[in-house]
Parts: sequence; C-alpha cells; structure tokens
Amino acid sequence: MNKSLNNIAFLVLILITVGFPVKLFSGNVGISVIYDVKGNVMVEKKSWKKPQIATVGLTLTSDDKLNVAANASVKVYCSNQQIWTVTPGIYNVSSGCPSGNAVIRILNSNNDTLRPPGMKEEALSKLPYLITPRETSIITNTPQIRWNNVSGASSYTVKIDGVNWEMKTNNTEINYPGEPPLKAEERYRVTIEADNGTSSKSDAVVGFNVLNEQTKKTVLDAVKTIQQQPLSSEEKGLILAHLYRGYKLYGDAIDVLEALVKQGSQEVTVYQLLGDIYLDIGLPQLAKKPYEKGLNLATNTDNLSTQTEIQAGLGKAYRLLGNDSEAVQLLKKAKAGYINLGDEIKVQELDKEIKAILGV
Repeated sequence: MNKSLNNIAFLVLILITVGFPVKLFSGNVGISVIYDVKGNVMVEKKSWKKPQIATVGLTLTSDDKLNVAANASVKVYCSNQQIWTVTPGIYNVSSGCPSGNAVIRILNSNNDTLRPPGMKEEALSKLPYLITPRETSIITNTPQIRWNNVSGASSYTVKIDGVNWEMKTNNTEINYPGEPPLKAEERYRVTIEADNGTSSKSDAVVGFNVLNEQTKKTVLDAVKTIQQQPLSSEEKGLILAHLYRGYKLYGDAIDVLEALVKQGSQEVTVYQLLGDIYLDIGLPQLAKKPYEKGLNLATNTDNLSTQTEIQAGLGKAYRLLGNDSEAVQLLKKAKAGYINLGDEIKVQELDKEIKAILGV
C-alpha cells in the first residue's frame, strides 16, 4: 500500500477512534474514581503486567484491584455514588464498589462525527471555530455559545439550525435566549460567520443536543450528591468531570476542569482529562496545552500509566493538526510506555498508527 493510501487509512482510524462524540450511552461501563491517596497504594489492571501507583483522579472498573500497604489508605468514589474507604489489604474493586446502578460511567462506543484532519493550527486560528456547545449534550435551554476570536474580525453572526435563530454580536460568546425553545434529543447545528468572510463551517459543521428529562434528572441528582460530599473542590471537580463526560456533557466537564486549571491545580489527571475531552470534541489545537502541562507533571513522578496515556493523546492531537514528525515521536514514546506496562492491545494500536503516518 502506498503512503497516500496509508495516510487515508490512518485518518479514517483517527476519526473513528479519537476525538469526536460517541453514540449516546451505548455500551457504557461503570467507573469509580480515586480521590484520596495516603501512603503506598498500587492499582492492578488486567491490561497491565505490573501494578502502578494509585493517583488522584484515576478511574477504576470492577475488574481492577487495589493493593493498600500497611499504614496506607485510599478513598474511592464509586460508580453508584457510594464512598469506599480502603484500608490495608488487597481488594477487588467489585468488593467495595458493586458494578450495579452505575451513575458515573465511561462510554465505549466509537465516535461517528467527521472533522477535516490535517488542518494546521495557523489556519485554524483564522477561523471562528465553535468551542462550546460543540458535539456535546446540554442540560440548559439557554446555552452559552463560545467560539474562537479571529484577528481582523469585528463582529460575528451566530446561527442555530433547527430553531431558525441567528444573532449578530461583537463578542466571542453569547447566550441563546431560550426562544424558540430547544427540544430534547433534537440535533442542533451551530455556525459562526465573521464579518471578514471566515466561517466555522471551514472547520467542521458541529452542534449539540438537549438531554431528555429523565436523564437530566439523573445527572442533576448525581451532581447534587457530589456537591454535598465532604470533598475538596479539586476532588469534586474531577468526579464531576467524569460524571459529565459519561453523559456526553462535554461542555460542562470542560467548565469544571478549566476552573481547576485557573486555580493552579497540580493534579496530572485534571490536565489529562481536559486534553482528552478537547480531543473528544474535535479540538486538538486546544487539547495540546493541557496535555503538555499534564505531561510535564507526570514526567516528574513515577506515574507511568498516565504519562503514557498523555503521550498517546498528544501524539494524536499533533497528527490531527498535520504535524507528523512530532506525532511520531510522541506515539513512539507512548508505545514504549505501553510495552513497559504490558498493554499489548495498545501497543498494536499505536504501532499501526505510527506505520500509517510513516507509510510503511
């Protein structure tokens, strides 16, 4: 297969596997979140050949194990919203966090929304691309619409297809007024046109949908429960971000994580998760900064799993932005990390991606 065909195959793989929204709630798995670690605590996952250090924000499934050393402890916010305080010993996560009634979950389906790949950051910076609500679900009927500021543009026209609404503004954000009302589970597309002739359509045609009332209630009840827990703002933020992401409420997750970033968070998972979500919604140019910060934090620790995952995500972001050489370097580092972890599936995935970029 020649290089151009390999590149096409790779881009199709990226569009399927990396950044764009998943089909709503299909194939979801309950996840529990580590939020307090004291002393020596190790995590064992089936995909790893050796245990790794437990870190704040790390997610667990019922198949994982915790190994808590003497004089150590860890607290886990379970997928069913129970708190599990783990004392010294070796435990299956399922023993403390039953897998039933999962409210916090991760979606396993592949995304199916296309985004033109290979557009350089310089070209993207000249477009009024939509930031939020972008390929996300929303709860409110009056969402804030936010987009990239374009040099040389003095005004923007915002349109929402499906409600026949548009508004002109000099700002780079505006709130939809709620009229006409948005309907649950309807797909709405947003476009922004700058007065210098550029349009968000040159990036991608994207939008949002509104959660139905039953799901909305589930989420809001879960949010209320989290807010009432004796947790720090950072612990609450990470748990909320995982909750929102599991219901494809990417915009809400970004708001929570960006607030933690502004507070100067030093938790690697905050930056990793923010980068992941920006990649989820097709904004690799915005995923880079949090990934790079997270990688810097992770490199100064023994957190091999998180470091490896960030390298893989950052490599994919660079690939989507047309920077093949940087992408290959990062993906090779991530591949080496997964070899060290013993995750053969990830090793094979990254090997295929690297070969596709190189055309071999």
